[in-house]
Amino acid sequence: MKQWQLDKINTILLMIPLVSAYSFSLDLYIPLLPTIQHALEVSRFDMQLTNSLFMLACCVGQLIFGPLSDRYGRRRMLFLSLIISISANILCMYANSYLFFLLGKILQAVGACGTYLSCFASIRDLYHHPEKSAEMFSYLNIANSVSAIIAPSIGTQLGRYFGWTSIFMALAIYAGYAVVTCYLLYQETAPRLTGQKNTPEKHFLSNYYYVFTHINYQVYTLPAALGVGSYFAYYSISPYLYQQTFGLSKETYSIYYGSCGLTFFMSSYFCSQLVRRLGIVKTLSIGMILHGFGCLGVIISFICLGSFKLACMHLAVMCIIAGSALMVNAGIGGTMAPFASIAGSAFALVSAYKFAACYGLGELSMAIYDNTPIPMATMLLGINLIACLIIWLYRNQVVCCNPKNKHWSALSEAAAKNIDNIV
Repeated sequence: MKQWQLDKINTILLMIPLVSAYSFSLDLYIPLLPTIQHALEVSRFDMQLTNSLFMLACCVGQLIFGPLSDRYGRRRMLFLSLIISISANILCMYANSYLFFLLGKILQAVGACGTYLSCFASIRDLYHHPEKSAEMFSYLNIANSVSAIIAPSIGTQLGRYFGWTSIFMALAIYAGYAVVTCYLLYQETAPRLTGQKNTPEKHFLSNYYYVFTHINYQVYTLPAALGVGSYFAYYSISPYLYQQTFGLSKETYSIYYGSCGLTFFMSSYFCSQLVRRLGIVKTLSIGMILHGFGCLGVIISFICLGSFKLACMHLAVMCIIAGSALMVNAGIGGTMAPFASIAGSAFALVSAYKFAACYGLGELSMAIYDNTPIPMATMLLGINLIACLIIWLYRNQVVCCNPKNKHWSALSEAAAKNIDNIV
């Protein structure tokens, strides 16, 4: 079997379309939600269901693709995912009913999560040293974050000049480009198929049970999932809040939404510096404080302020997003610390937790939405307080907080450097 031939830069360039397919599938689509809702003649709750089921499908897909990629290889799962993505986008493009459109979005999620997982698993296979793998993951995650900055504006322009179906044609072409480049350049990296791993495999359910019952998973994954879920809750209500409540145009809304993507991008970069200097628990605490103050700021700005309501509310939202970025990075870093030997299963289960949180918080945000962000902010603040309490109660029992054990201290240091598994 051929070995990986690409250097660092070319590896990044090859994998950017694979990692960002997930985020582009959401961010190209978000400014046109009201337009598609009108075209399909459905309610905004029906449109929210397309987003929520997208996340639920990603949740289930991660749990399926994780063990399959370990057993049958990253390359096979990658091409299967890309074929699913192309088929799903074509189905969405030609859907003449809401049910066909919903089915297309679910299949789109399955394909996107498969390419996402295959890419990150291959990076883990190729770069064994924590610092090297952290560097590679950070580059890919930065590319992924850029989607939230530029994709809404691209989607707006595509919708204006070619109609809303054109965004799915663009995504299908995007996946087709990835098929060609990966066929030529993407080599298998799974240790089981390349001869790097000779140890007997455990059943994937045993690995999942071990991860799920571990104290690190129970403590750290909740704030990480809350960080991702907070972004998705904002994603769910934002087109209606900005375009209908405040009367902004799609172009202006795209700028506001892009500023949140930029905030997540910058906060993710600074998070890696904070973890190395302060450790996971302190960095996570800073993120949760920012998140909590942001939620309070959203509530206060909408109740107390008049003409400055939009500006102050958006600044508070950016504070939530900044805190969410720290929570996601530090939380997953803490979760992954004890699972070096089963990182694939651990990553799949952590990702499933995050996507499930997105599904639940997205659905709740739309169910309680009253044309203001107050119900969403109140809900997120309550979950934040619960997560803070759990971390405070179990802060001395998690692996990364036991400096007396040298083995776990080494894993903690590796986790601090490996702030790589960003949503």
